[in-house]
Amino acid sequence: MIESHSIAALLGVLCVLAVAYDGARTTLSASASGPLTRRLSAALWRVLLFVHRISPRHGMLERAGTWITLVLILSWVVLAWLGWSLIFCASPDSVLNSTTKLPASLIERIYFAGFTLTTLGVGDMVPGNMLSRGLTIVASANGLLLFTMSITYAIPIISAATEKRQLALTINTLGESPFDICRTTVGNGDFAALASQLEQIGSAIADAGQKHLAYPILHYFHSADTMTALPLALARLDQTLIIIDSAHPALPHDTRARIAITRRTIAHFLSTLESAFIRPSPQTPYIPALGDFNAFDFFAVPAQVVRQQLTDTDHQKLLHAYVRDDGWRWEAIWHADNADEAATGDPDERR
Repeated sequence: MIESHSIAALLGVLCVLAVAYDGARTTLSASASGPLTRRLSAALWRVLLFVHRISPRHGMLERAGTWITLVLILSWVVLAWLGWSLIFCASPDSVLNSTTKLPASLIERIYFAGFTLTTLGVGDMVPGNMLSRGLTIVASANGLLLFTMSITYAIPIISAATEKRQLALTINTLGESPFDICRTTVGNGDFAALASQLEQIGSAIADAGQKHLAYPILHYFHSADTMTALPLALARLDQTLIIIDSAHPALPHDTRARIAITRRTIAHFLSTLESAFIRPSPQTPYIPALGDFNAFDFFAVPAQVVRQQLTDTDHQKLLHAYVRDDGWRWEAIWHADNADEAATGDPDERR
């Protein structure tokens, strides 16, 4: 019996410490989430993404971020509650009925751990010895800290998710495909309008990247509107910049430098994908023939050379995985009206 009580206490302590570490790592770290948070969030998203690929449900994915956050917080509370329940089961007289002074039953100990953790302090159950009194204080402090961390973690996420959609909208207003962006910003061939926008966009991308590092759960805040979907917007912008940089030998130096800076910023943003367990796609994303771009005077390089720049990099494969793992079809990068079809796969994605 003593051995079973010791095992219960040990398991309880491990649960409480695991929640404390995961909660502190998730809410206080500026660059990573706790192991429980990362794996639970990713597992829930994979399940929803699987359902979406069978039958496209962007509305379901759009609500996923909020629900994953709530499930995460609930998992912290449940594990902490379980841990303290086990700790208060470690000794027969650790919890007593305040009226009869008899040892509490298992259900009563769970009840005592719950109202102690939530700092309600009902009083019909009381700690039965000095050690339990001390543990009760620790449990109350643990609960107060846990709920405070949960609230302070959730509020900035909502703001960051809104900024994420605003960034996507800013990019997509330039055009809903690389061809549209080029047509909108080509000007006299110097892409001055694009260069002026890139300074603001690059800064916003860098800010979004830092917030995704601080709150990796942001990766699961999906937008059902293609105009406010950040993966589509970043992929379109990246493809456009590669095309302009590769096909325009007379591009002004300042514009080319701004393009290079923005592409490095996008690459840095993509480095945050590891926190969402997104790895480079095993296949090279499909790139169209680019025949339409021959209509532009700046397009002075063979299309095949430009296509080569768009395919032979791990960067492109990571970008492809980012789009696919957000529930979109890669084809939507080049043709916005193809965003929702073929959710079970991308048959056109080939070399």
